[in-house]
Amino acid sequence: MGLNGDKSSYYRLVVNITKANSFQYQRSITKTNLSYFQSPSQSCFDLTHYFITGASAGIGAAIATKLNKDKHHVSAVARRADLLAAKQQASDYFCGYQADVRDADAIAAAVIDSVKTYGPIDVAILNAGIYVPQDGCQISPSIYSEHMDVNYMGVVNGLAAIIPQMLDVGGGHIVIISSVAGWRGLPKAAAYAPTKAALIALAESLYFDLTPKNIKIQIMCPGFVDTEATAVNDFEMPDLLSAETAADHIISGMQSDLFSHDFPKSFTRKLKLLKFLPDRLYFALVKKQTEAKF
Repeated sequence: MGLNGDKSSYYRLVVNITKANSFQYQRSITKTNLSYFQSPSQSCFDLTHYFITGASAGIGAAIATKLNKDKHHVSAVARRADLLAAKQQASDYFCGYQADVRDADAIAAAVIDSVKTYGPIDVAILNAGIYVPQDGCQISPSIYSEHMDVNYMGVVNGLAAIIPQMLDVGGGHIVIISSVAGWRGLPKAAAYAPTKAALIALAESLYFDLTPKNIKIQIMCPGFVDTEATAVNDFEMPDLLSAETAADHIISGMQSDLFSHDFPKSFTRKLKLLKFLPDRLYFALVKKQTEAKF
């Protein structure tokens, strides 16, 4: 079921009008007194309402759980209704929306409803993404297209819905989850890496427009994270992090004034150095480091 019976729209898991109306009144007082949007470098922990895509599993779920424990309100978007429902039952600060980030209308509807429930979105964490390892000898255009639709256009759809309401209230904070795979190519990432490179360029370009409008924008570039997606990799993943540790890095990074935040440093420092090597050396060292089975 969706808005006006449209199945392409989001499916909201729970509606609590009394709680929503009470909270909106409280937030109107708090925002007036504290003037949150004085600076785009404000701490995210002065804020309240987080809107997270890809929040049913992996990094997104870990971020949502940690923010809920600190009594922050989380509006969570994901495709798996059962996982969202379980999280919602476990927290009074969680509202789930079953939606596909590829559906711009569904994301827009979820944003509108989340604002009605918890007030203006203070921090948007655009995290939804897919990763399907690819053998470069067997190109499947449909898989490449799906990666672009979810990983890149899914973020664009979120931005299109969220930026106008942040402009209306005088500012906000947008966090885009990219990857170190967007720096240079990595094994099996031919469909995935270009979408993450595109997100980095997108965030850099938006910085010039959003920062003067008091909207802080950041790009997060994790290394290898242990999730359902990376579990299928058939090569060694250096400095592999748990989703919970990755969430800690992202939450910490949101407090900084840095535009770009990458982690773990034990891996990303080496990868940054590799970016400047001649191609032949880069390919040889990455192959050795990952023990890729080409």
